[in-house]
Amino acid sequence: MPKIEEGKRFTDLAYASKDEVKAIYNKDDISKEWGKVLSYRSFFTTDTELRDEEENAYFLVLSPSVLKACYQLEERLFQDLLLFLSLSEEGKTAFRLKRKKHALAALARHALEKMPSDSTIERIAANEIENVPTSLFLLGEYSQAYDESMPSTDEGLFALNNRIQGEKEDSAPLMRKDRKEDVINTLTLPSPEKVTPHLTSYFLFLQQKDIPLLARAVLSLYFFLSVRPMEYVNEETATLFAKNLLRNAGLSDVGFALDFESVAFSRSSHFYHRMKETEKTLDLTYVLAYILPFLSKDEEGIRNLLAEEKKADGERKEKPLSPETPAAEGFEVELALPAFQPGVERKVVEERTKKLLEVYPFLKKKEAHFYAGHCQVGCFYTIENFMKEELTVYETARSSMEDLAKKGFYRKELQGKKFIYAPVPMKAEFDEEK
Repeated sequence: MPKIEEGKRFTDLAYASKDEVKAIYNKDDISKEWGKVLSYRSFFTTDTELRDEEENAYFLVLSPSVLKACYQLEERLFQDLLLFLSLSEEGKTAFRLKRKKHALAALARHALEKMPSDSTIERIAANEIENVPTSLFLLGEYSQAYDESMPSTDEGLFALNNRIQGEKEDSAPLMRKDRKEDVINTLTLPSPEKVTPHLTSYFLFLQQKDIPLLARAVLSLYFFLSVRPMEYVNEETATLFAKNLLRNAGLSDVGFALDFESVAFSRSSHFYHRMKETEKTLDLTYVLAYILPFLSKDEEGIRNLLAEEKKADGERKEKPLSPETPAAEGFEVELALPAFQPGVERKVVEERTKKLLEVYPFLKKKEAHFYAGHCQVGCFYTIENFMKEELTVYETARSSMEDLAKKGFYRKELQGKKFIYAPVPMKAEFDEEK
């Protein structure tokens, strides 16, 4: 077997540090071997806009293996996005909820003294707990912030940080004012007065199109964990901002679903050892090469989950038509609320939900969302429909349908041993308003 030249061996096959190469050769003086490694890496080195405390530029070694890992992962995510877009609205909602529960569980392991039950995490993820206990405050606020899209700008960053803390998004940003100590994260903190210049450099870094999108998102975590620009919840801000970066760049819900939480919330000594290597050498590739394989593995999980939801969609389509099934094509559809006449695609349900809440502010969001998509006169709907559509437990679905019936949106009838709910026409009411 031919010998692989040192530069390629310790860059493309495994991105090794100088100390790791020393251990492999089992000698202190590796100046010759390390010189070949640095020489090879110099062909692929790109300076970034990120800076250390002395204004020295961090750099990336975009070697063939690093670029391949970034672009292959991005390509697979776009393929996953096509699969996601082919799902029914029910399938998309189920996928989002399952990935959100995964993210909240990672946060809970990091931030809470006692791990909540799976059912509690599921209820928080589904926004079913109106008054989250104080002990789960961060989990509840993170869940709310998770559902909101933020621009990849400084305003979006500050709004996101405020939102995770339960503050108004337009509140003044709370920047770090001192050097906080952390026994695990021993990266050298910049002085507080350097935070704003670091943020400026970071947003310039995000605009470096010669650096792969996945690399910019991953290295956002390094920036937040090393600079810690905000007074509180830097890790939580880092994860959601990186997710939004991918979503805003075209990867939509699939990019947002990547598990940045398990990375940013990690307390692994090996992880911080790699981070320290980057701080010492200014080579961001140590962090990037460490995280990319984990995200690649996570993408496999995303793809498998999408395949499961696609299969579930197929099983739903095979079920025989029932009174709850929408009218066949060509059948004239009358809605209980003509003012919210839908388009061909169900994506307009969100817009109709917003309008409903403006007209009927006393409705709960899930009630408005369900009714906006289930107001076809001549059909009837059930508590089970609400459970599946809004991903709630039975009791929440039952009380919501009861509430809608009491407020006059549905007519409640007993059919056999279960209740059904028929939309009540409101056309005359809207005609009078006109």
